[in-house]
Amino acid sequence: MMNNTSDTDNRRIPDRALLATVFVTGACVLIIELMGTRVLAPYFGSGIYTWSALIAVTLAALALGYSFGGRLADRLPRADILYNLCLAAGLWTLSTPMLARPLLPMMIQLSDIRTGVLLSSVLLYFPNLFLLGAIGPFVIRLMTRDREAVGSVSGRVFSVSTIGSLLGALGTGFILIPNYGVMAIFAFCGSLLLAVAILGNFRPKFIGYAAILAAIIVSLTLITGKRPVSDSSLEILEQTPSFYGQLQVIRKQDQKLLLVDGIGQNYVYDNDSYSTAYINFIAALPEIRQPAASPEQNALVIGLGAGQLPMMLQKLGLYVEAVEIDPKVGAIAKKQFDFDLPADRIHYTDGRVFLLRNDASYEYIVIDAFSAEQIAWHLVTLEALTEAKARLSNGGMLVINITSTTTGKDIAAVHNTLKSAFSDVRSFSLEQHNGLASIVLLASSMPILLNHDRASLSASQLEDVKLFVAGEVTDLQSDILLTDDYNPISHQRGQVQLLWREVMIDYLGDDNLGWLLL
Repeated sequence: MMNNTSDTDNRRIPDRALLATVFVTGACVLIIELMGTRVLAPYFGSGIYTWSALIAVTLAALALGYSFGGRLADRLPRADILYNLCLAAGLWTLSTPMLARPLLPMMIQLSDIRTGVLLSSVLLYFPNLFLLGAIGPFVIRLMTRDREAVGSVSGRVFSVSTIGSLLGALGTGFILIPNYGVMAIFAFCGSLLLAVAILGNFRPKFIGYAAILAAIIVSLTLITGKRPVSDSSLEILEQTPSFYGQLQVIRKQDQKLLLVDGIGQNYVYDNDSYSTAYINFIAALPEIRQPAASPEQNALVIGLGAGQLPMMLQKLGLYVEAVEIDPKVGAIAKKQFDFDLPADRIHYTDGRVFLLRNDASYEYIVIDAFSAEQIAWHLVTLEALTEAKARLSNGGMLVINITSTTTGKDIAAVHNTLKSAFSDVRSFSLEQHNGLASIVLLASSMPILLNHDRASLSASQLEDVKLFVAGEVTDLQSDILLTDDYNPISHQRGQVQLLWREVMIDYLGDDNLGWLLL
């Protein structure tokens, strides 16, 4: 009878080395999956569609990879084949940022964001995840010496691979993403796989062509990454990776923009630092609300951005506290936008956690919390709104800013949920571009009466106030109650998400997508 191992590679790879291989590949699977959203987010957002597409592609690629790897290992149980798979996966991972640059601008043109993000995920991540999925079954085949040991060998391989995935997930979320950019992390992951491939198949010929292919990919990535800025009025002043997204400050002529994953969060003009329309309206509320508010008031702003609103409220004499989940946003606000709220009034934590743990009372609570185009959904549920209401003084007002459309189901759902928590709710809007609007929702246990006739506002602020008041939305109808248990707002915002990105590309230049930073 023919020996079962007669067709194997003559070199015997120690079990420890094979287990190290599945440890590294398991870690790389999670690095690629988590980093995949960072590549897709500037074009499609980081919402439910992006995550669903990426998770689905990951599972499909791994499932098919397992099947392929098992069949290949039975036919060609050779170590050099195993490490060729590692090499191919590493080369594809290295090339991902380069491939994404021409691909994603084309995919964002598709009318259905779900189709675009799914196709992008397949084209960018299916190949290397498929190859990495084939590694586990191959290693099991190489480690199995007799049939009775299959169960224990499989258990060891799956265990080590899963531990690698666990550490890969923790390392990516806690270390890599907050401190390094997309290209650096993909370069690290790809280089790790190349190192495993070379160490596992340490032959001069293999090392030679692996090095040549890697050098070609790296060179092309660097060359294609150095694209000239076609619009001389656009300048990237600062960019930094954060746990919550890619942060950028961009100058466009006389205006500075704070962007998160390619979406504008704040727009500040050089000659008037606090001129954004919705901020002018919200900041005017203490003066235009009737009856007139007392001069000594407390305000809480959840969502810092460039710090425009807290500074403007403080300028009006309010005692202002700000809550921001991302410390790097606070650092950029201070450095780039002259934000100077005292340090003891800035709280770097989740807005809802702050509401639960804090017992202070406020006349105004403003929720203006976005991550790129994604609203902080857990801050607009009935439970969250009830928690905010408990922090309001008698007759205090909750203010929520949402960028959407006046006919959006998301706005109607938030309005309906507010009515379940407050006795009076009013919504005001100001259309910006292509149907996209700033919508400010006001809620209080007392009647909300506004009168700007005698308010001491600047001419520009008064004009913004008049536009918002004239744009009151009175026909919002929804049966949906947003709760911690059921909250479809991310799904409801699907088309708004696409529209917002189209507006950003149109505003900053569709012939110059370098600001999206891949």
